[in-house]
Amino acid sequence: MMFRRPKIGLALGGGGARGLSHIGVLKVLEAAGVPIDMIAGTSIGALVGGCYALHPDAIELERRVREYIESPEFKNTGLDRFKRPEPAENFFGQVAKYVRERIVINLAHSRLSVVGADRMGRVVEAVLDDRRIEDTKIPLLIVATDLHTGDDCIMREGSLREAAMASAAIPGFLPPVQQNGHLLVDGAVTAPVPVRALQDAGMDVIIAVDVGQDIGILSDAQNIVDIMFRTNSITSHKLKTLLLETADVVVRPDVGGIHWADFQNIRDLIEKGERAANEQLRAIRHCIREKQPFWQRLFTLNRYRESERQAA
Repeated sequence: MMFRRPKIGLALGGGGARGLSHIGVLKVLEAAGVPIDMIAGTSIGALVGGCYALHPDAIELERRVREYIESPEFKNTGLDRFKRPEPAENFFGQVAKYVRERIVINLAHSRLSVVGADRMGRVVEAVLDDRRIEDTKIPLLIVATDLHTGDDCIMREGSLREAAMASAAIPGFLPPVQQNGHLLVDGAVTAPVPVRALQDAGMDVIIAVDVGQDIGILSDAQNIVDIMFRTNSITSHKLKTLLLETADVVVRPDVGGIHWADFQNIRDLIEKGERAANEQLRAIRHCIREKQPFWQRLFTLNRYRESERQAA
C-alpha cells in the first residue's frame, strides 16, 4: 500500500535578532520528527534557514550561531550599537530614524546606506558555508525584493552567501545588491514571512514563523517624519497579516518586545522559539494528517487506535 505524505514547507520570517528564535522552532520540529521538505527564508530567516538547509542539525546550528555571537569577531561588526530602548515599531522605521538622527542631510543624499556591505558580509561569511543554494540537503528558497519591479525575487540557485546578503539588505541600512540584472533589497519589503514562495513551489502544508513586532500604539507623533514612519509600519503590518492568513499553521514566538539588534539575548530568543513551537505541535500534526487522502487518514487512525488497545 502506497502512502503519500503531504509536502511540508517552513517559512522563516525577518526580524533582525528576533529571528534567532527560528533556531528554537527548528529544534522542536526536528525533535518531534516533523519532516521539512522545503524552507523559504527572508532576511535573518534566510540566514538561519540557509544554515539549517545545508546541515539539518538544529543543535549544531545553535552551537555555531551562539559561538559566533559571543565571539570578538561579532562584536567588531558593531551591530550592537544600534540597540536602543525604543517602542516597538517597523524595522525600516527604526533604521530610518537612525539615519535621520545621525547622518546629515547632504550625506544621506550622497550615499545608498548607513553602513557598507562588508559589515553584514562578515556575519554571513562566519555563519554560512561558501556553497550554492542547489547544494542544500533541504530545498531552499531565499526571498529578496526587486527595487526595479517591486516584486518578490525568489532565489533557487546561485551563491548562498550572495542570496542571503541580498535578502538581508535592509533599505537605508545596507546597500542594495546587484544580481543578474536585479537590484535587490530586504525580502521583508514584499515578503516579511515568505509564505507565497512555498505556495508557488507546491507545498501542501505551510508552517510560518512570525518573529516580527506587533504594531503597538503610537504614543506620540513628534513631526511629519514620525507620521510617515507610522504609516509605513501600518502598511507592513497589514501585508504580513494577509500573508499569514494563507499559512496552515503560524508559530509566533513571544519576541515582539525584543530589540532587532539584541543578538546577545540569544538564549532567551531560542527558548521562546522552542516554547512557541511546542504550543503549535498538535496543530501541526493535525494539519499534516488532514492533508492526507481520506483513506490514508482512516488507515492511520485505525492503526493508532489498535496500538492504543494493545498498550492498554
